[in-house]
Amino acid sequence: MAGEGRKPLVLSSTRALLDSVLESSKLDDGENGEVEDGRFRSPVLQLRTGILRFRKDRAAGDEARLTCVDDSVLIGLSTDELKHLSITSGSLVRVRNVEMKVERLGQVVAIDPPNGHEMTIASDVDKHGLRVMVVFPTCDFPRDGKFLEKEVAYLAPILAFNLGMHISCLNFLVNRGKDDLASLFSTKVDDKEGCSGVDDAFIGSELEAWTGVPKYASHLRVSYVKIPQCGTLETLKGKSSIEAEDRQEAVDLALHDYFSVDRFLGRGDIFSVRVKWSCKSDICVACSLRAQNPRSNDVYFKVVGMEPSEETILRVHFSQTALVLGGSVPSALPPDMLIAAPQEIGPPPLHGDTIKALATVLSPVLCPSTLSSKFRVAVLLFGLSGCGKKTVVKHVAQRLGLHVVEFNCHDFMVASEKKASSALAQAFDTAHKYAPTIVLLRHFEVFKTSASQEGQLNGQVGIASEIAAIIRQHTTPGTEDDEIYPGQTYDGNFHVKGAEILRSHRILLVAAADSPEGLPPAVRRCFSHEISMSPLTEEQRVEFLSQSLQSVAGLQPNIGLEEYIKDLAAQTSGFMPRDMRALVA
Repeated sequence: MAGEGRKPLVLSSTRALLDSVLESSKLDDGENGEVEDGRFRSPVLQLRTGILRFRKDRAAGDEARLTCVDDSVLIGLSTDELKHLSITSGSLVRVRNVEMKVERLGQVVAIDPPNGHEMTIASDVDKHGLRVMVVFPTCDFPRDGKFLEKEVAYLAPILAFNLGMHISCLNFLVNRGKDDLASLFSTKVDDKEGCSGVDDAFIGSELEAWTGVPKYASHLRVSYVKIPQCGTLETLKGKSSIEAEDRQEAVDLALHDYFSVDRFLGRGDIFSVRVKWSCKSDICVACSLRAQNPRSNDVYFKVVGMEPSEETILRVHFSQTALVLGGSVPSALPPDMLIAAPQEIGPPPLHGDTIKALATVLSPVLCPSTLSSKFRVAVLLFGLSGCGKKTVVKHVAQRLGLHVVEFNCHDFMVASEKKASSALAQAFDTAHKYAPTIVLLRHFEVFKTSASQEGQLNGQVGIASEIAAIIRQHTTPGTEDDEIYPGQTYDGNFHVKGAEILRSHRILLVAAADSPEGLPPAVRRCFSHEISMSPLTEEQRVEFLSQSLQSVAGLQPNIGLEEYIKDLAAQTSGFMPRDMRALVA
């Protein structure tokens, strides 16, 4: 209407300045400093959590912009949400996981074009786009013109992990039931079933403008995240002091480049740098695998200490901060679905039913609850040799952000059967160094063999009892008092907890065997679940051959590959995945 002016837009930084002036004037007047109701207050906005993806084909200008900011704490918001918070693109905000009460500092960026008329908001009909971990909407940055969902805060993947959003997602799906939880482990990359039925999911992020600027850290202590390595490859490769020095120099250079811009970090945070290093050997399997998968070049670190110690969030820059790198610490890693696009992950194993069965057993114990801390979880996974038991376990572990430490049970029996229990206990102690982890005991059927060999019956029963006691000891959860929240502090401004909650379930056991028959009853009773794996069906063999022979179809488009694959699948009845890979090779 004429004569009525538009409500002015006052930035949060301006409001903070006005607040300080008003407070000082009240103190000068002899008042007690209490603030009137009319004081400017920073608005708080609660939004649905999404994931911000960084496009690889971004323009040079966008690339230059990202190199000047901490892209690991970026939060994509629409201009309407920026106005609601009274901030501009590039401002700092305090972001909070509503469920877990974990807070971090983020930097917002406008993700819609300046011309609001060019903006396309997804309607209820067409908003079924790609979901990360089934429930998180995604947004490519810079924008690619696709639909943008309303009232969503798109967090950088590492920020979402440090806030514990992946745990909130698991907790939500566990509470929804087995079907929704199983959709997280769908064996089809472009499966739309994962999107249906969870559109009402609300993993909340609470945002509030942050008008201050964190102090620079004078010292920062970080450690490598311990990751299990293939012992066979390490033995064959050997160790070279020159290679170790070269690799360390590459890591130091990558860290120097990473901290060439201001980074906002808290204790317990995880961050990564990409180290392009190779031993330059033509026969090195590890380096060949890294060349095929660039993500395998990522080296993860964990913040273990910062100075000043009274500050919970600090800025880190190589010119202002003394960086101390040393040692290694156990820590979870971001799930592969959270940090990588589906096409980067690769095709999942074909045993979809087994994957979902194993995942629905392991996932609930990762969610913080009183109920989950009371149950012991140990899984006996059995199927014919070569059917893909190890592949299934590693796939589920990657989806959950867990490590896998594997042992061959034949190695426990090398010295003598009587020392098998000691070797098993030592294996569990080793696995604790990589917690949270899945302990994979391969060829677990050797314990049934040992029970039937020569020897006194009492001795056989005694060995089985020792094995059972060790399994129970290392798979029984601790008390509720054992739960630790690393870096937990509260100073009135930030409530900071590490994304990894050190709960009682630090070790999850999966024993793989050809068959459960013949295992001593005392040992078999140690397992809370038993899962059977069947040979590949003809449909699964067709799918495997289709994926493996795609390159052949491109080279020879007229060979009738589809009929050839069906005929080949019919002739390979009873083949295991190992046999199928050998056939394709």
